[in-house]
Amino acid sequence: MQNATSRDDLAGAVEWYENLVGTPVGQSRLTTYGAPLKPLYTPLDVPGFDYLADLGLPGAFPFTRGSTATGYRGKEWTRRQVIGVGTAEETNERLRYLFAQGQTGFSVCGMGYAPYESSDPRAAGVLGRGGVWLDTLADMQTLLEGVDMASVTINQIGASLPVFAMILAEAERRGVPWSQLRGTIQNVVAPGGEGPAHRGNHAIDVIEFCTRELPHWNHTSISARNIRDQGVSSVQEVAFAIFMGLYTARAACSRGLPIEAIAPRITFFFSAENELLEEVAKFRAARRIWARAMRDLGATSSRSQVMRFHVQTSALSLTMQQPLNNIIRGTVHALAAVLGGAQSLSVNSFDEVLAIPTEAAATLSLRTQQIIADETDVAAVNDPLGGAYAIEALTSQIEALAVEEIARLEALPDRRAFEQISADANMAGYRRQLQVDRGERRVVGVNEHMLPEEVEEQVGLSASDVFEYDPAWREKQVARLETTKRERDPVAAEAAKVRLAGAYRARENLVEPVIAAVKAYLSIGEITSLLASLQGWDELRNRHCFYTNEFY
Repeated sequence: MQNATSRDDLAGAVEWYENLVGTPVGQSRLTTYGAPLKPLYTPLDVPGFDYLADLGLPGAFPFTRGSTATGYRGKEWTRRQVIGVGTAEETNERLRYLFAQGQTGFSVCGMGYAPYESSDPRAAGVLGRGGVWLDTLADMQTLLEGVDMASVTINQIGASLPVFAMILAEAERRGVPWSQLRGTIQNVVAPGGEGPAHRGNHAIDVIEFCTRELPHWNHTSISARNIRDQGVSSVQEVAFAIFMGLYTARAACSRGLPIEAIAPRITFFFSAENELLEEVAKFRAARRIWARAMRDLGATSSRSQVMRFHVQTSALSLTMQQPLNNIIRGTVHALAAVLGGAQSLSVNSFDEVLAIPTEAAATLSLRTQQIIADETDVAAVNDPLGGAYAIEALTSQIEALAVEEIARLEALPDRRAFEQISADANMAGYRRQLQVDRGERRVVGVNEHMLPEEVEEQVGLSASDVFEYDPAWREKQVARLETTKRERDPVAAEAAKVRLAGAYRARENLVEPVIAAVKAYLSIGEITSLLASLQGWDELRNRHCFYTNEFY
């Protein structure tokens, strides 16, 4: 019988291989967090590996191999393309088209991003460029026309409390019980609020309200994706996300909510970048860290320990040069998300660096997901790259470094930690752009394999059809706002203002007063301006869930 290979024998063989191969000039490559990516991984790179403790089975602690036992065979990921164009009519038209093409989730951007009305001069030229513009509940009713709110998962991009209230008010108008709604608000708790219970922190208000009234609604979605698109590494993305997730969980517990009630509805929002192996390892490491962290917080059920996340493919890696190349980039990102076990996915359209995606580009992004699901075998096997030495080594490496980063942040005062995340992201973006400018980070069409613009057009690598902005959108939106204000009940509107102001001053849970305000057809601009007039814009900003930036 042949003897099993000893560790010393393996080490000797690996040393022979490394001496033979070396590192060819120009072929060295680093991970996004600066560690060398080895040309070969062996069992020596995963010392002390314990299958059940470090991996386990899919759906079992520590969930490295997936959040459910059946994977995509039990439930495919939700195809949730991001939509948001012009006014509610244009977005509704695009939304219904994509549902007809096989989209399975609702994700609309731009909702409530501006603290002023469409009639404000600051809205001129920008209304509808950065997503759909909403003023009042009348716009939400138009946006959701023809959408079965009881059967579709609704993802609210951003944490606008007035928009969240509009969704609930429209469901109520249709007779859909809140207990039947399934969806997510991109909510995260940041420092703010008064006393141990953080009274007046409206992000916690949302969690408290959803825990009581919306059992199937994800009250929290930790958006690390936007931070990643500033240029941070995979390790930073995981660390920042889990730090904010833990902060959110602890803050919600301060209101007397049990961890077992909070944790199952905390979700995450990640990016997917070009480094496919690293990205797959990142998702796996994130699940493992979160499971252990939730267990340390006292969560005992698998529903409370498992991490669920949405992935939107990277925008930072897309280029305006040779934009059709972005189709390939988006496909690599989507593949990483699926191999990493995402619960839902949005693939950026190739032309988003130029304008709002055309209908054709949006369709192609949806088809990318459908081809991966239906024409390949990657979704048929749980964690198909699990067990590969490279993947396991990278997973453990990302986990260890992210845990160190989380500890660094948790050693800082709360507000300082969040400021540090912002500072680190800004510096990472600067360093990444330097790498591109110096040619250290290779980008096809930008610093290598470049073509003159006219040649791009000749060979078909440019985007020939770019979505055109329509200035008439603002005229239409302003007219609807004026009609809504003219036809609403002035007594109900004034009563809603009084109730909202009183609740804000008293630091009560603000969700129900805001629902009453939107049902009275107060605009987002009116609601935001009213609250800011009470104690100032800085106070409103520190309370969260209201957009206060001047620029949309």
